[in-house]
Amino acid sequence: MERRPAVAGYFYPENKNELESLIRKVYESELGASGKIDQEFPTAINGVVCPHAGIIFSGAVASWAYAVLSRIDPIDTFIIIGPNHRGLGRRASLSSAESWITPLGKIEVDQEMVDYFVSSSGIFSIDDRAHQYEHSCEIHLPFLQQFIPFPFKICPISLLDQTMETAQKMSQVINEFSQRKKIVIIASTDFTHYESDTMAREKDLICIDNIVRLDGDEFFHCIHRNQVSICGPGGVGTLIEFQKIRHSPRGTLLCYATSGDINGQYDQVVGYAAIAFPQ
Repeated sequence: MERRPAVAGYFYPENKNELESLIRKVYESELGASGKIDQEFPTAINGVVCPHAGIIFSGAVASWAYAVLSRIDPIDTFIIIGPNHRGLGRRASLSSAESWITPLGKIEVDQEMVDYFVSSSGIFSIDDRAHQYEHSCEIHLPFLQQFIPFPFKICPISLLDQTMETAQKMSQVINEFSQRKKIVIIASTDFTHYESDTMAREKDLICIDNIVRLDGDEFFHCIHRNQVSICGPGGVGTLIEFQKIRHSPRGTLLCYATSGDINGQYDQVVGYAAIAFPQ
């Protein structure tokens, strides 16, 4: 079974040439990553935090994460953890599809990983309802297809349960499987939604400081204390905990911007961040 695109024509162009052109455009834009990645930046990466809005809005920030990933040594599978915006499906839903389709082609799902996740914990379930209309995993696929120079598979996870407890359990299962294959985690999230640019930056940068310091507990406390409308804390928490299990160094903020930096409207913005986690 193939999973067809749900948001092509909405979050990104459904025409192949137009999609490739848009990704190049945001990458080469003033806010994009073209020519800006330090050549000394580590090429061994455990994961990235990356936004999932429409490419025209968050693509320039996302390009920083993918520019870093384009330089890594070949891996087997990208685990994409996206928040479940629609509330369909189970707490951590995997896809039964053998491949996911975008206008740029087909990407194979890592069936061995899917089977392991389902059989090795009570957290994961196969539930295609969670993926049917969801954009938070799909939006990353064209970037992977455009930037990654080696063959790879994916394991999309639509996460409904955004608690730290579930993040810790997921990180343990992912770490166990990483002894079998080389993996990178993509924690898909946008940050503050629909507040002023000033307020969004203030709230988001406090959260980001906790993220790069690998302080997952304070990250979740900060979200609740400051009422930060970040939509994918569970995926971020999973990556933080995975980084700690691996005794890896703190993260690096690559780029932060808001939608106001794109459309010039600063009264109600959405925050976007690209953060990389070296091995």
